[in-house]
Amino acid sequence: MDASEKKVHDHIARFGWHAQIVTESKEGPAFAYSIGLYRTWQHPEILICGLGYDTMHQILSNIAREIKQGTRFADGDESAEILEGYCVAFRQVQLVHYRDYFGFALWYYQGPHFPVLQCVWPDRYARFPWDDEYPESARWRQPELWQEQR
Repeated sequence: MDASEKKVHDHIARFGWHAQIVTESKEGPAFAYSIGLYRTWQHPEILICGLGYDTMHQILSNIAREIKQGTRFADGDESAEILEGYCVAFRQVQLVHYRDYFGFALWYYQGPHFPVLQCVWPDRYARFPWDDEYPESARWRQPELWQEQR
């Protein structure tokens, strides 16, 4: 096991989960996802896209805290407990996107044997990407991975 793989295992053993951060590229925005929620609490892993690294990590931490306390999130759910002053929504990530987004999770689970929910955040007016008024310029920051094609 290399140092990165050991870190994933150590975090899951200590905290129940690990946050994997991926930097922005020409192909897409920065994103972060959990590894270990499914193994530790039998809850889908969580992905969030398009925010600052610290913010995405904090949101994942807030979600993990809620899950540890017994909250369950599912496709179509919304929660006001994650992001102060706003609701976030959860959508099931389609399997076709796993290879592009979940490299370390695929390694950890030895294949695509884990569900993932995308945590979708609203704009400042509480609109989501599926709302007609959501700004087109912001859509790139949250790829719609609940769709077969993005």
